[in-house]
Amino acid sequence: MFERYTEQARRAIFFARFEALHQPADKISPAHLLIGLTRDVGSRADAVGSLKSNAAQLRSMLGIPHPPKTEINLAIERSIPLNNNAKMVLAYAAEETEMDEEYWLDTDHLLRGILRFPNEASAALESIHVDLETARTASKRHRAEYPPKKTLYHRLFGSPFRAHRSSLVKLIAFVIILILASLLIRWLN
Repeated sequence: MFERYTEQARRAIFFARFEALHQPADKISPAHLLIGLTRDVGSRADAVGSLKSNAAQLRSMLGIPHPPKTEINLAIERSIPLNNNAKMVLAYAAEETEMDEEYWLDTDHLLRGILRFPNEASAALESIHVDLETARTASKRHRAEYPPKKTLYHRLFGSPFRAHRSSLVKLIAFVIILILASLLIRWLN
């Protein structure tokens, strides 16, 4: 499920799980995802929304205390699922990734996913003057300044080829059929 997520986006979800386990909560919520995004200094979400500098204020607004300083064994901790709103955040984050014509889902996409619909985390973000349009603009500016690494998938199926994707797939299928047909003819002779 998380193969398209950057390392920082995966870490944010790990920290969201960590926060939910220490509340204790039954499920991971958008509030936990937002607090997970505040953990990484230098992430795209931090650059877009100044999350790290507002972490204490966000925790206070969301009613999420700091976890205890004691060591924990995550291997024996119980698994904890996402609630429906957190699932919506991930779905909207994927849509934001597609809107950017990107392959990798990064932390700024998660932030924008939170802002796509009314929830406790989006209300907290709006109180520190981070809204969806501001986040999209800042994200676009940050991506222009620090472009993401392009993958082979992005080079082949990214923005230049997006309009011709179905034609490319048909062409590749046709070439494969030709190769298989020529191998079959050789085998029969």
